[in-house]
Amino acid sequence: MPLFVLQVARQLHALWVPVLFGSISAGIRTTNLSYLGLNFFAQQHTDLRPEDIRCEDTPEAPYCQAAINDNLFWATTIGAIGSLLHFVLGPFLGALSDSIGRRPVILLCSLLGYPSLVSLALFVYRNVSMYFTFALMPLGELPVLAIWFAFIVDLIEDNRDSSVAFGLVSAVALLSTMLGAGIGAFLSMKSGVAAMIFFDMGILLPYLAGTLVPAKRQAMQWRAAAPGLGLSILVRRAPKQVNDCASQRFHETGVCDVEQCGREVIGSTFIGTGFQRVSSSFLQKYIRWPKHCNNVAIIIGGASSIVWTGFGLSITSKIMGDVGSLGLALWAGAFYMLCFAFITTQWHVYILNAVLLGPQALAFPATSAIKSRLVAESEQLAIAGRRAGG
Repeated sequence: MPLFVLQVARQLHALWVPVLFGSISAGIRTTNLSYLGLNFFAQQHTDLRPEDIRCEDTPEAPYCQAAINDNLFWATTIGAIGSLLHFVLGPFLGALSDSIGRRPVILLCSLLGYPSLVSLALFVYRNVSMYFTFALMPLGELPVLAIWFAFIVDLIEDNRDSSVAFGLVSAVALLSTMLGAGIGAFLSMKSGVAAMIFFDMGILLPYLAGTLVPAKRQAMQWRAAAPGLGLSILVRRAPKQVNDCASQRFHETGVCDVEQCGREVIGSTFIGTGFQRVSSSFLQKYIRWPKHCNNVAIIIGGASSIVWTGFGLSITSKIMGDVGSLGLALWAGAFYMLCFAFITTQWHVYILNAVLLGPQALAFPATSAIKSRLVAESEQLAIAGRRAGG
């Protein structure tokens, strides 16, 4: 590993514990959550005892098939509420973290996500209605991801190393998520929920230090905290001479302007997030898709993403530049969703994940590198927030 990569890794030392535990928990959640909802709604369509309903093993059962639409409705509803929270609270939380530091805001958002985990455990262990979980889930959808992005920018000493830093964090997060998916594959649904709670506790450990030194903190800017104001960064137009310069720079270095990249990334994130919300339900409804198949697909997709992030990014950046890498990621995502409509067997999903899911992982480090070159440091959080809340 090059020396400068190790130096950047040391600068990000405060991040590794929360990234590790948070990503492992996310991996376990991915393998379990859609099937937990399916088991809950299936109770309305069968006389079986709750402990005898195992839609994670028999999604083709009539009562499990009848529960898919209910589960999908609540998943998309929670997603819509989460998007609204990103729009309304994103600028406020960003301005607040600029003023008081990243750590207090991150800890507050993490703590607010715990009630939904507790209610999920109550459903799994005591069959308490999962509607309580759905009601509390929006608290776990707060737009804290953009503050984590700003955390990275704060920790690195040279902004020119931002693409390396984002790439390292992305690689560790992918590896940890795949590890979590592997853990979730071997655990029962009950044990998986208990493991999620255990690993999420790692995020709340007093490990994070305040990331902004006092000299860099600023007074609370209430105008910057207004909903939607940060979007102006993505649609503003530079003077003609600046646009001409940007156009020339695009042809020479493969870097586009903020407006162009903003439209492409926000649009793709909007579509991609919606697709992720419905993909599991689609597979459960139209092909036999038990939990173990879902786990295999997640692990294959994670492995492909790690390969592309670890080896493909350096190759595509040299050949096509950052914008070319971003374009490849967006093209792979669009083609993946197009092919998804023609899936008829489990192997089709495995092949799609192996071939087309990996290139999509290039979008995060490529966009971060482009953003770091085009906007001021004070606007980095706003751009990250728009990308995270797309």
